[in-house]
Amino acid sequence: MRLREQWPALLFLLLAAGAVYLARNNPFFWDTVQLAGKHGLHYYDTHFTQLLLPQEIDSGHPPLFGLYIAACWKLFGPTLPVSHFAMLPFLWGIVLLLFGIGRYFGAPRSAWVLALLVLADPVLAAQAVLVSPDVPLVFFFLLALWSILHKKPLWQVVAVVGLGLISMRGMMVGVLLYAWEIIALRSDFKSRMQALLPYLPGGLLAAAFLLWHHIAAGWTGYHADSPWAPSFARVDAAGFVKNVAVLVWRMLDFGRVFVWIALLLPLWALLRRRARLSSEGRQKLRQALWLFGLTLPFLCTSLLLYKGLSAHRYLLPVFIALSLVFFVLITHSQRETRNSKLIPRLAWSKLVALLGLLCGNLWIYPPHISQGWDATLAHWPYYRLRQEAIDYLDREGIPLEQVGTVFPEIGPLRLRDLSHRQDGLKSKDFAQDRFILWSNVMNDFSDAEITALTRQWTPRRQWKSGGVRVVLYENFR
Repeated sequence: MRLREQWPALLFLLLAAGAVYLARNNPFFWDTVQLAGKHGLHYYDTHFTQLLLPQEIDSGHPPLFGLYIAACWKLFGPTLPVSHFAMLPFLWGIVLLLFGIGRYFGAPRSAWVLALLVLADPVLAAQAVLVSPDVPLVFFFLLALWSILHKKPLWQVVAVVGLGLISMRGMMVGVLLYAWEIIALRSDFKSRMQALLPYLPGGLLAAAFLLWHHIAAGWTGYHADSPWAPSFARVDAAGFVKNVAVLVWRMLDFGRVFVWIALLLPLWALLRRRARLSSEGRQKLRQALWLFGLTLPFLCTSLLLYKGLSAHRYLLPVFIALSLVFFVLITHSQRETRNSKLIPRLAWSKLVALLGLLCGNLWIYPPHISQGWDATLAHWPYYRLRQEAIDYLDREGIPLEQVGTVFPEIGPLRLRDLSHRQDGLKSKDFAQDRFILWSNVMNDFSDAEITALTRQWTPRRQWKSGGVRVVLYENFR
């Protein structure tokens, strides 16, 4: 790459390192309490002698992420900074791969636009500052995509193996990439069969894990006594319609609605001039559209059919594919409208999409509406407020075990901050508890319970920053 093409990549690499540095002392949050804290500590404490996770924390996924975090702790110490910096190689890889994919779908000098759009997405930005398995999942997804486009079969094997061992969702991503490759890039039966070869090692390893896990644990995916079993309950017709609405909401949430609006501008520009994309532009747009079109059924079917599988992070490949479609359309539309008055309007299109995504981190819903707090940087103030609340309880001599709360704060502090403290908050019991710790980042308080807290309980102490609130309620019985 030329210098003018290298400095944007260098800037993004520095920004990724800066983000990890700022987040280095943040405790595990939401699902990362389970996927990083509990899984990592199991392997760390047992010195990797027990590969099968205990039933109460086994979510059925391959344990690669927990093993990786525990290995980093063995090498550098079990601390939060080590945990966060363990994500940095994957984040750097994501940046470089986005530039490589951008050069294929657009041009070297415009590749930074794709990187900026993808990295500005609130869901990926939020996951990037967590210790989350979705960071390596996105890395392996992009590595596989880059390997396919640039014909790097050995790297493709590595990517598919990584996808198959990071999670069951990663396995689905591997399958959808094969479907995309044979539909969008391969035209004859022989080449489609040859395309299967790089997927075989990862597919066989994933199948071997699922078989071993079923034999060792007696179940695959989830079991009836699993803490996550309610999330796998099948929905009826009304629930399906509700999930369709949730999916539409996810596709528009946290500023993504502006990406859809921005998509209309290049389309309008082409129609206004009665122009068509070049043959290269049409080919690249077709490939991007197929990628987006295939990620939807592969990753959204479970969201539609089951009760509680609608987390934003599950749809990260969908969001990336949507940004890719926009990038291809805007890049090749600019070529068709070169030297026209429409160029500034196309520039506005990119600005609308970018600012829309960035402002998505400011979207905060009322307490009675559940929000994906691990999908937005709006959760950032919670770490400080949480610590201030714990410090207050310690100063006041209120044992943490006497304070009720909900996910993600139930259980020993060690699982969240890697300290030596085994005490922690308990599961709420409105009939017995004197103290309840509530925050709007907690979705497991029902509407009735939130109303009861505000009307029947007394706020003993409140902490607030940005759009995040933490309140310690007391009930004088």
